[in-house]
Amino acid sequence: MSAVAPQIHVGSPVYLQTPALGPAAIEAIRDLVHELRQPLSSIEAIAYYVEMTLPPDQVQARQQLRKLQELVERAEGILEDAASTVRTPAAAAAHAS
Repeated sequence: MSAVAPQIHVGSPVYLQTPALGPAAIEAIRDLVHELRQPLSSIEAIAYYVEMTLPPDQVQARQQLRKLQELVERAEGILEDAASTVRTPAAAAAHAS
């Protein structure tokens, strides 16, 4: 019984063993990560565009855009953590480079 457990990314390029996930769970996580990255990317691009076109005196709107950008970054981090749980050690090493 030499099944290799998935790895999880923990802030730095150090990977910890996680309980083995079944193929269906791995595929579901990959699909979820893939499907959520596109809308997050669109939200980030729209926020950037709005920030670039917003008049300088719109301080409160700029603050809300920064909050939105922070939330997108947080969500992207969560997705990266989820993706790293199903990444093989070789793929994880390639991704870290």
